[in-house]
Amino acid sequence: MGNRGIKSFGMTTWYMFLAGMLMLLHACGTITSTGYTLAIAHLNDTHSHLETAPVTLTIDGMATTVQLGGFPRLRTLVDEMRADNPNFLLLHAGDALQGTLYFTLFAGAVEFDFLNRLGIDAMVFGNHEFDRGTGAIPGFLDRATFPLISANIDFSAEHTIVERVPRHIIREINGERVGIFGLTTETTPQSTLDVGKARFLDTVATARHQVAELEKQGVNKIIALTHLGYNADMLLAAAVNGIDVIVGGHSHTLLGDRNRLNSIGLVAEGSYPTVVTTPDGGRTMVLQAWQWGHVLGNVRVVFDSVGRVRNHTSAAVMPLGDRFMKDGVPISANSPEQQKIVEALRSSGIARIVGEDESTLAALAPFSAQLAAFRSQPVARALEDLTRSMNRGPGPLAADSMLAAVPEAQAALLNYGAVRRDLLAGIISAGDVLEVMPFGNTLVLVELTGAELKDALEEGIEFLQTKHGRNATALPHVAGMSFTVAPSAERGDRVGALSIRGSDGSYRPIEPSASYRTVVNSFLAGGGDGFSTLRNAGGHRNETGILDSDAFRDHLKKLGTVRNPDEQRIRVIGAPTTSINPRRPADNYVLPRLTAAAAFR
Repeated sequence: MGNRGIKSFGMTTWYMFLAGMLMLLHACGTITSTGYTLAIAHLNDTHSHLETAPVTLTIDGMATTVQLGGFPRLRTLVDEMRADNPNFLLLHAGDALQGTLYFTLFAGAVEFDFLNRLGIDAMVFGNHEFDRGTGAIPGFLDRATFPLISANIDFSAEHTIVERVPRHIIREINGERVGIFGLTTETTPQSTLDVGKARFLDTVATARHQVAELEKQGVNKIIALTHLGYNADMLLAAAVNGIDVIVGGHSHTLLGDRNRLNSIGLVAEGSYPTVVTTPDGGRTMVLQAWQWGHVLGNVRVVFDSVGRVRNHTSAAVMPLGDRFMKDGVPISANSPEQQKIVEALRSSGIARIVGEDESTLAALAPFSAQLAAFRSQPVARALEDLTRSMNRGPGPLAADSMLAAVPEAQAALLNYGAVRRDLLAGIISAGDVLEVMPFGNTLVLVELTGAELKDALEEGIEFLQTKHGRNATALPHVAGMSFTVAPSAERGDRVGALSIRGSDGSYRPIEPSASYRTVVNSFLAGGGDGFSTLRNAGGHRNETGILDSDAFRDHLKKLGTVRNPDEQRIRVIGAPTTSINPRRPADNYVLPRLTAAAAFR
């Protein structure tokens, strides 16, 4: 292992005492011995969220709407951090694309322009960088002024890409060499539309090889920039020696002090950073910065002369505006109520009021104006909040719209991840529809036997449990069918009581050998999210050419007013211990109506 071999943490009592004293001194703001300090700021899963967003937090037990994130605020923060830290890296852990109208209308160009404005040093490919297929990737590479990296994607059969995507980079920062290698989730072919001829290699084996390559070149400060998910990052750290820091994404994980974040209605899934013991007794720090640019991760790592992580301090920031609303009513500036909110946010240890960079605001304005025109077109009215949850929210309504658009279908099946945001009470606009279903999939009618339909559901639930946990309630959305789920059962036994709705509205158990016409989106028809049975089914198949978002918009428009469905299409047997909604950090708040943003202007 070369000069990394002495990174073992089998320390003597004297060294443990010294390390403890150094940590204490650093916590007091003083370091008395020499060391190299590297400041790492990081983002992940920004998903085309370029603008500030009105977000509802819970402050002093009251729902309070704040302005959160946006690239103009991020630019202010990044400039400040860069000025304060001469040894500075800004990293993006993937999924810069997909999720708002910016991607729908501008196909990724605008996102890379604004990442350039931040001065990103490196970004790893996320699965959603493939949402327009590999044909779009050369354009992204042309647009970016920073390297996009991934060590475990084999692009050798993609001749316009292969020479342009390094497996790792080495940055010399103030005389010290820092190695950064990328890893992208192996499930990308199942979770995006088209990866072309790209192949995805084992992440653990790839990481070991990259560490060895970097050590061979004399690099003793190594960062893994990953789009694998928090749990996978911790497993990686526990399996591979020599990684000092993992900067991750994919799972939209909020890390931090649980008690302090809970004070504003947020749930931390782990500490920031999360420190994992490596096989040789060393330590690896795992970082993630939630989602949508709503947190800018920030950690200072102190290395000794042989590259051991001696110490660290962390100061992640959730950038907010200084105007707030309760129950749709703006809070007066400088009022006692505003000061109380500001103090509660400050006590969270992460929330901070940050001004917007004027030049970035001005650059964003022409694109925001184009989006506003799309967003303003009314489609329907929600009579109550449509919050994503099992049997409720936009998901079941979207599945209903698939049946309405393809009347010859008996059932509809929609993947959990196809529905990207909630809808609150009030006007639903065309822009809202596109943000709920942003992927541009078409509807496909497939003929399945009853046995194949059950197998498909088993596959989809297996995929979701692997991603979200065995006891989570992330489940597909359906229409025209009903079933039970036993989360703790083994695959093949989780789905029970599967029934199809007849023309009279009553449900009848499926017959394994009978045929059922099922409408799915083109992503699932191609085997996405683990639904290989849908890809391989040999029955009749018809690509309708109908966009899923068009079907959803037309269905809502025909209804005029909408509520949450009353029908219990899916029943869980045995109470799950973890609910993806509403308390999972990626989903534990809802975006208020876009009209709420206007109240802040």
